[in-house]
Amino acid sequence: MSLKIGEKIEIKKPQEKTTTMSQTFFDIVAVLKSNKVRETDKLQWCQSLLAILENYYKENELKSVQNAKKYAIPVLYTLTEKSSMENMALFFDYYKKTYCFCARRDFECFVDYIEWNQPKKVLANRRQVLKPYVDALNRIAFDDKLQYIIVSYAPSMGKSYLATLFTAWGYGLSINNSVIRMSYSDELVLGFSRTVKGIISSPEFAEIFPLFKLYNGKPFEVERESDWKIKNANVPKSNHIARTRSGSTTGERASFAIIFDDMTKGAEEANSESIHNGIYDKWLTEWWNRRDGQKCKFIFVGTQWTPEDILNRVIEDRNKVSPLQETDNPYVMESEDKSTIVIRVPMLDKEHKTTCPEVYPQEIAEQIEQNTDPFLFSCVYQQDPIALTGRELAWECLQTYIEPPEDLESYCMAAIDTKRRGKDNLNMFICKPDGHGKHYLWDAIFTKEPMDKLYDKIIEKIILHHITTLVIENNIDFSLKTLLEDRLKLRGIYWCKIIEHYNTPKKEKRIMDMLWQIQTLIIFKDKSIVKPNTDIGRLMENITKYSFDKPNAFDDGPDGSALYASEIIMGKSVLPKAKACRRLF
Repeated sequence: MSLKIGEKIEIKKPQEKTTTMSQTFFDIVAVLKSNKVRETDKLQWCQSLLAILENYYKENELKSVQNAKKYAIPVLYTLTEKSSMENMALFFDYYKKTYCFCARRDFECFVDYIEWNQPKKVLANRRQVLKPYVDALNRIAFDDKLQYIIVSYAPSMGKSYLATLFTAWGYGLSINNSVIRMSYSDELVLGFSRTVKGIISSPEFAEIFPLFKLYNGKPFEVERESDWKIKNANVPKSNHIARTRSGSTTGERASFAIIFDDMTKGAEEANSESIHNGIYDKWLTEWWNRRDGQKCKFIFVGTQWTPEDILNRVIEDRNKVSPLQETDNPYVMESEDKSTIVIRVPMLDKEHKTTCPEVYPQEIAEQIEQNTDPFLFSCVYQQDPIALTGRELAWECLQTYIEPPEDLESYCMAAIDTKRRGKDNLNMFICKPDGHGKHYLWDAIFTKEPMDKLYDKIIEKIILHHITTLVIENNIDFSLKTLLEDRLKLRGIYWCKIIEHYNTPKKEKRIMDMLWQIQTLIIFKDKSIVKPNTDIGRLMENITKYSFDKPNAFDDGPDGSALYASEIIMGKSVLPKAKACRRLF
């Protein structure tokens, strides 16, 4: 070295408690950055750097890797670029070895190292669009708080590929890790399984995780296409379990991750509510219970075909556990309690620019938009699922609010669609007007309870919300209007005007006739603040699942909305008040 005795070289270090190993690491990095150290001497210090990193790793695995990635790799890259021709290959070798070291506990470095000699690289060419996903996978491996990742990208961007590499990386972290991988077809899950096996049998994997050098490219004790076990692994049955959504997972367990990858079979299943419900029900009753301990994480990867698919329903469930919040990345949301990350990346951004030129050049992306059905384009390419065909009252078609405006009237108005049969719901649709033509859904009664148990509930709602106008559709054998008026008089309530309405048009026509009013003049509660298994929750489920294209088992929700829109908003049952006028003769 050409440094003078006692001369110091400084490098900015993170604000953290330093140890002997970390201090030595930063001292070596400072030497490598110095312009006062000869190139040949720096080569010797590179060798010392790798030796120190191994000891630093034994002291603190994650911190040693994080610091090596942040401080050492950039320096070694610069040295490789600026070195003389005779030393360039040597510096590059140290650069690659440091990358290999970081790959042990950094997923991004792992992907880069596995792809190092591949002619076609995925991450290197799509890093900008895939980086949030890569970072989330890295974090979920070590962060106990983070339990769920839900990822949605346009096709061919690399979402399944990264999930496969993550699975392989997990076995490098510990051969005792186990993973369940699920999809809609054998072809997919078995393909994922074969790819993982190929990665952990490769020389590159053994370079990153030296334990696998002992296996000499044959790491499997039990080897089947779907289920296999790594030699000496302490797992009940298998390290890897590949299953279709219809396959049995009874008795299987995953300690590292359960990965759900493309659970819907494309456009042909997008409109099948029964398939989506079946997948979601199996998630709640079977698949969730396949985890082996609290450290097992759940990763959902795919395309958001519809608001009813597994990805969207899990997002809704997690949002109710802890509200999802925006992050610095417009395509990433994270829950308040840090338990969930949601990533949705469209093909075209808000500026109508492609988000992934490598897969979708601008011209191709625009052609896809022009030639694709709007429903499919929104779901498949934009990750913005819209209502299924005939679902003009789906959540996405309604106006909603989270916080009501301050200028709402002090009173409410309501309509009651009464029960016709025992299986029907009584729908008391209660709104608060804003004085400008809009009506905000405020409360509701939506229940199958017998009528004689509902009278008091209706009275309480009238009093609670100061309901001044109540329209009742008279489809029952007695006058509900008279009964309610008598009970209100006993309570000293005279402010509520009750109007009976006799409906003659068919329900479907009445709902269709009032569709515009329901969509534009009624402001519903936002989905995020509507709790299931409540009257409003059941009402909104009934409304948003109504279809004009197929028979509906129940239509009480939209029918009550149409009654309110017709008789109160449009004023068919509410006569204008008489006004004094001056006679002209």
